[in-house]
Amino acid sequence: MQALTVQRDDIELYVQVHGDSQKPSIVLLHGYPDSHASWHHQIDALKQDFQVITFDMRGVGQSTWSARRNAYHMNHLLADIEAVINASVGAQGQVHLVGHDWGSVIGWSFISDARYARRVLSYTSMSGPHLRLMLDWARRNILSGNPKRIAQALRQGLFSWYVYLFNIPVLPEFIFRQFGKTIWQKILSSNGVDHGDSYLNTNQSEVEGICLNTLNLYRQNPLNPPELPEPKSIDVPVQLLIPRQDRFVSEQLFEFYDEYVNTLHRHYIDGKHWAHHSHQALFNSQIKQFITQVDHSV
Repeated sequence: MQALTVQRDDIELYVQVHGDSQKPSIVLLHGYPDSHASWHHQIDALKQDFQVITFDMRGVGQSTWSARRNAYHMNHLLADIEAVINASVGAQGQVHLVGHDWGSVIGWSFISDARYARRVLSYTSMSGPHLRLMLDWARRNILSGNPKRIAQALRQGLFSWYVYLFNIPVLPEFIFRQFGKTIWQKILSSNGVDHGDSYLNTNQSEVEGICLNTLNLYRQNPLNPPELPEPKSIDVPVQLLIPRQDRFVSEQLFEFYDEYVNTLHRHYIDGKHWAHHSHQALFNSQIKQFITQVDHSV
């Protein structure tokens, strides 16, 4: 394993590179409340066949935080990813991108922006929608006049209860500082991370380092989302992995994605939100198969 420090404006990003640089490269984007360590099952399984790149997003773990206004807005997050790609595979290098939760949300914006999409050979998304497409889905359902579709939108609104909580000033910070370790371990172990998983061996200080700064993801993005992609404008091949028991992201959110993505494959996992832990073998197999398929088609 090689550890890198990538400078980006007023922050430093902590990056790990595993495997052979001569093999296809995968960048894994973690979610919230996670760090690069969330991917340890994938690193172990994929590093023999790929160069696997992980990093702590800004303000998380061993990456530093920014005090700049709107420092956690999507524009900065996309530039962070490109900086990591540049540092690990070169300024003209391309990678296969994999995202979970917020990592998936950010990944969608990355492949929807032509400035960044050229760096991506394929994209695997799990449990995170494009922010503007999520809002558009809710709008379509509510305006449909169909009681079933309206109920689906309201159900996703209930799934997203934590978004409202995290936008309350001071209270989320107080909760995490007082009860962070207990809450963090409970949420993850109830949603796909096995009680014996080494990832749960995290102390209170480390949980605060994962959770506190990145509350700003919820405060700076949902009310100021990226633009809606043009129909059939996403040329990067996409694999959607959808956990059927996800308590945070409804599978209906991805209903209209065929309108925007030219090559879209959907696969379902009978798991919860952290299915890359609970169903690691299936998850890893899907990634290997998809990347192999994409590479052979080039």
